[in-house]
Amino acid sequence: MALNLSTASKTQGREVVPAGTLVPLVTKIRPGTIGVEGLCKRSSKGDSEGVDFEFTVKGGEHDGAKIYAFQILDGTTAGHAKAAGITRALLRAIYEAVNAIDPKDESPEADARRNSATLAGFNGATFLATLDVEPGGQRPDGNGHYRDKNVIGKILRVGDKGYRRLDQPPPMPVERSAPPAPTTAGSPAGPDGAPAVAPTAIARPHWGQD
Repeated sequence: MALNLSTASKTQGREVVPAGTLVPLVTKIRPGTIGVEGLCKRSSKGDSEGVDFEFTVKGGEHDGAKIYAFQILDGTTAGHAKAAGITRALLRAIYEAVNAIDPKDESPEADARRNSATLAGFNGATFLATLDVEPGGQRPDGNGHYRDKNVIGKILRVGDKGYRRLDQPPPMPVERSAPPAPTTAGSPAGPDGAPAVAPTAIARPHWGQD
């Protein structure tokens, strides 16, 4: 069978979803092995850790479109601390949207529900949100820019126009990678066959120490 490339799309990959578009998103955690509940990953610089999220549009014109977000939860700098605060605000918004909790409800009962949240429990969480478009930054070599990408704009919660609690899927266990095969003395193997070194804790700056 011929490939018939003349009829293939001229566009490489998906186009970004227009800013302001309201879509249902399904959450998936792409797990690591460190941090909160052993689900976080270390950043490329090694000075912070966070959760690697994949959000997929469910249904409609943009069905299947994906948003990838590495959300910092811990780190060594004031910037990391600020980013962790943004991440927790995002998680709170998702949790409240999924569980129909009014963000203005500060009752002990509502706080108890918020404080019962687990990171693994966000896997499969489905909610309504508007999307924004983040312009692609310049490439390190100065040769053009990266493509624009979608990011989550506003998560709809109780009190927001158009909010509704979406049906949630059955509990979805996080798909963890299989542990490496043990080597001699029961030590896990690294990628080159040598014993792997357990990840060390992130060193705290003086202002972050108790």
